[in-house]
Amino acid sequence: MSQSLSLSRLHIDMLHKPVPGSCGNPVFSRRRLVAAMATGVFSSVCGEVVYAVGKARPAFYPPARELVAARPAVAGANGIVAESLYDVPVLVTFFASWCPPCFEEFSHLNQLHEKYSDSALRIIAINVHEQWDENDEARMEKFILATSPAFAVVKGSEQIRQLFGGIDRIPTVYGFDAAGDLHYHFKHRSGSSLTNAGIDELDAAAKLLLSVG
Repeated sequence: MSQSLSLSRLHIDMLHKPVPGSCGNPVFSRRRLVAAMATGVFSSVCGEVVYAVGKARPAFYPPARELVAARPAVAGANGIVAESLYDVPVLVTFFASWCPPCFEEFSHLNQLHEKYSDSALRIIAINVHEQWDENDEARMEKFILATSPAFAVVKGSEQIRQLFGGIDRIPTVYGFDAAGDLHYHFKHRSGSSLTNAGIDELDAAAKLLLSVG
């Protein structure tokens, strides 16, 4: 079955509803709907937020989940229990301790973690673009103390960075459903005034992931 024919009613409905966020309320025209159905990717009018449908890449299938779960936790933060990633929706963010927007994003993710603590949603932060020398360890320690993440925070690797399509900007966030298919993507673009996903936008993404099959 083609990707355009496999769109669920939920995803089509999402096109006609405002998506909260700093960019305002994107409205999709019939022409953009046709284009989205052809490509499987829905983008906000700001070009900052991307909703993808179906077998889009990157994906977060079991082998990838096991690879991420095997990564060591950042000192002072929670690690991942591999079994906790099976058949659940996951929000994955990539960050570094020197990244100012990541501080605010961690605050938003803590709010999501508390709000959806009784749901299947999992939140994971993966540290990338950071050299683990003595100075970086001290900076990371301060970052963890300042943000107090209630969710899992693990050390990344070049293999994981490439697994997610090559992370070249932070913060970058992906939202995957329980099956591992991509439904949400935020990327901090160079020169953009929107430096991290807002709490309303992340909350909308969490609701979407939990409502998809």
